[in-house]
Amino acid sequence: MKCNYCNTEMLEGYLPTPGIEWVPKYKEKKLKYTGPKTNGFRIGRMYLMSLKKQSAWYCPNCDLIIINCR
Repeated sequence: MKCNYCNTEMLEGYLPTPGIEWVPKYKEKKLKYTGPKTNGFRIGRMYLMSLKKQSAWYCPNCDLIIINCR
């Protein structure tokens, strides 16, 4: 995958995490997200006892990480 900012080839990897959530600026984190993703969402499901391997790409030039929201 190419970086959208500098066009360098990004390194494929993953983020070891029990779960990832995206919450809009100035909104509170919720226990359950409903409605459109613009209200906030959880990527996949939560893994309380183990770590999930969330796919991600890293650009060493820009120090940028891009994750897949599926």
